[in-house]
Amino acid sequence: MKVVIIGGGAAGVTAATRLRRLDENAEIIILEQNNELSVASCGLLYYLSGEVNDRNDLINTTPEKLKQQYNIDARLNAEVEFINRQEKSVTIKGRGKEYYDKLIFTIGAYQLRPDIDGVLAEQVFTIRDLTSIERVKNYIKDMEPSKAVIVGGGYIGIEAAEALHKLKIDVSIIDSRSHILNGDFDADMAAGIQNLLREKGIKIYLNTKVEAFGDKSISLSSGHTIDYDMAIIATGVKPDLRLSVLSDLEIGETGGLIVNEYMQTSDKDIYAAGDDIEVINLVTHKPVRMAQAGLAIKEARVIAEHLAGISHNFKYALNTAVAQIFGYTAAAVGATEEDLQATGIEYEKIHLYTYPHAGYLPDNHLSLYKLLFNRKGVILGAQGWGRSGVARRLDVLATALITGIRTSNLEDLALCYAPPYGNASDTINTLGTMAGNVLSGRVKFVSPFSIEWNNLIQDAMIIDVRSPEVFEAEHLENAVNIPQTAIRNNLSSIPQDKPVILYCNRSIRAYLAAVMLGNRGFDNIYVLSGGLYLYNEILKNQAENNETATQL
Repeated sequence: MKVVIIGGGAAGVTAATRLRRLDENAEIIILEQNNELSVASCGLLYYLSGEVNDRNDLINTTPEKLKQQYNIDARLNAEVEFINRQEKSVTIKGRGKEYYDKLIFTIGAYQLRPDIDGVLAEQVFTIRDLTSIERVKNYIKDMEPSKAVIVGGGYIGIEAAEALHKLKIDVSIIDSRSHILNGDFDADMAAGIQNLLREKGIKIYLNTKVEAFGDKSISLSSGHTIDYDMAIIATGVKPDLRLSVLSDLEIGETGGLIVNEYMQTSDKDIYAAGDDIEVINLVTHKPVRMAQAGLAIKEARVIAEHLAGISHNFKYALNTAVAQIFGYTAAAVGATEEDLQATGIEYEKIHLYTYPHAGYLPDNHLSLYKLLFNRKGVILGAQGWGRSGVARRLDVLATALITGIRTSNLEDLALCYAPPYGNASDTINTLGTMAGNVLSGRVKFVSPFSIEWNNLIQDAMIIDVRSPEVFEAEHLENAVNIPQTAIRNNLSSIPQDKPVILYCNRSIRAYLAAVMLGNRGFDNIYVLSGGLYLYNEILKNQAENNETATQL
């Protein structure tokens, strides 16, 4: 069997090496159009900032190593121009034809360059490979820019902003959407991240499009301009489907190649993995494209095993994402509220501020988590951000989502505990307990500034359950103070004929008070989800958004 792989990224190399471990006799050829194999593209911005010093550290393997270790023929600068499905051949630019029994597409995607005047100017960059990041590094070294603009507020945009900030460059982020990290994070969870970026001096322009790149200024959709010395385009990627179109392979509604559970395209002798294909979202059951290295590697392994006669299939994909942002971690799994609303999936949600480890240890900064689930306790999505422990807990929730663990099981999970790593009752356990009380009807949460919140506060009694001293320092408008410890002695002060909203700093004491009131027969009690901390985080972000819009 002769297998030709077009694309020498992570997916292509994984498919080749996995197949070799399963089949010693197969002839395996990798055709890579660039001059490097298997570049760790997720590390490019760390190379830009200087955290990675040697570019060679980002190259996972070489043709020489693949030949020596696996007897795989990997060819660089080998651009495939045409595929003849009838004679099962590929035409390589300047090198003639190569025939195949099985063909694998792991071509990947390319960085989108929006159709904007001046987008091809020498000071406007995209970041996709080592060659492109070297251009950015050389420009910064030679031109010493003081002002940079990032177009796009996704993970690449945020990481690029931090990298340039470390190089003492003033950074602005421009995003056409309502908040950064849109698609992985809901607006309420993105608020704190936006506030953090602003505290670091990074300007954020939302609901704004770039109309043109000039020599020294950028024209915005608002009619205003901002000065810049360089710009990085981070508006997402698009599948490289040139060969797929030429080969008349079936393309799905998302713009990615359609594949079956064995990663076969509409031509059963042609497989595909990685950024080129569309997959089925585990939560929404809708076709999506997910440009994730870990997912591409899993797909590549499925291909290799199917070619070797192993019946390992791939059915659904789960969105998982994590990023480090100025010492904080932002992570998300599964669906967002926007995803669920778009597909008509009903859901419940809770927020939880918690400390990552025992309170008596130093450097104990609050983390914020959000859990989405349905009335059957099926986990639909989760988001979190904080200084430590976030990635570990989101990994647990991703595992729960994949394996079908319900919210009722989260409370019982036996998670590792030691004071430096968590609390005896872990954040995951607490989320399970809170979700259980929501599903049983014992507690109702209301999110700050949501439609439900705006409706409730028209008639609701708002009770601050913190101490009088804390209440006097800061409280919500029209709130009355009944400390949690005094709730039982003030039941007559709490109406049963209209909504009552309880709040504290993190919603923990308000939650406990709500459970007690529910046990006393009150069914009109709501807890401000995320407490005053989340309320203020969102309020601060809204004020900053409005101020930026006013400045424009």
